[in-house]
Amino acid sequence: MKKLIGTMLVATALAGLLTLAGAAPAAAKQDCGTIKSASIYPRAKIVAIRGVSCEKAVKVARAYDHTGRQPGKWKCALGHGGRGLFSCGYGASSGSIQDFPHALQAKGVGRPS
Repeated sequence: MKKLIGTMLVATALAGLLTLAGAAPAAAKQDCGTIKSASIYPRAKIVAIRGVSCEKAVKVARAYDHTGRQPGKWKCALGHGGRGLFSCGYGASSGSIQDFPHALQAKGVGRPS
């Protein structure tokens, strides 16, 4: 009986360690380069915040920047002051778009016109 309890404790401890080891850290923001911008800035730097590839982030940002329309399931909002032009995201229905599970940000680059 003692051996069975000891074996169960070891198995439980190992399962807990494996669960912790499998938990991936949050991905860092990824610089996806710049695009021509229709804003007061000549270019926009695109940053994939989380849950989106650079290829998709650039595609969504370019579509929103040039048309002002939110592509597909994405929600976009203009920035408020500074160089932040806009943010887009999906996967949540409320809160800051930059905190959505899938999010990107566009920042103005160059001298504003």
